[in-house]
Amino acid sequence: MLLALLAALTLSAEPADLSTPPVVALVPLGEVDDATLQAVRDGIASHARVTVRIDPVRPLPPEAYYPPRKRWRAEKILDALDADPPKDAWKVVAITAAEISTTKDDVKDWGIGGLGSIGGRSCVVSTFLVRKHSRERATYERRMADLAVHEFGHTLGLDHCPSRGCVMSDAQGKLIRSLDSSTGEFCDTCRHALQEGLLQISTRPRQPAALGPR
Repeated sequence: MLLALLAALTLSAEPADLSTPPVVALVPLGEVDDATLQAVRDGIASHARVTVRIDPVRPLPPEAYYPPRKRWRAEKILDALDADPPKDAWKVVAITAAEISTTKDDVKDWGIGGLGSIGGRSCVVSTFLVRKHSRERATYERRMADLAVHEFGHTLGLDHCPSRGCVMSDAQGKLIRSLDSSTGEFCDTCRHALQEGLLQISTRPRQPAALGPR
């Protein structure tokens, strides 16, 4: 049943022309350090047969700002990216240091680490919570890479996965704990639901998770 559900979700994702590696554009929204961009780039490139391109910095869209909490609404960021996508980009992964949020159930402004449009073009990840709770640089970069792969997975058509350790597991409000319990890899069910030939076995070395705030 789960496999059938995931396969059905994948049908909503635009298939890639794998005769040449499709382009995934990393778009910094505001100032993002080079090491973070490289960690995200390497994370995605280690999972998928794509060309990962780092694009010029863009400003955060002003319409996404939420003054009551001094946060940026993630769904409005995705709307802005979809309205003005980078040239020749098959998928877009935006990265920001700003705190982002969205509406979850009956909570109007829920702080999140990232948001991806299932089967869509764009996703966004924020360094805000990960940096706040990461003592070691290697831990921070590993967490950011896994977070970006998770949101990128949503754009490929995957919803949250109940398989323990899958990179598509739902954080359920515990972002850091979820990132540290993840293997950083797509489980077999998720892999089989994706376009054949798109994924590759990751060769990215796995850093041990450091103890810290959850």
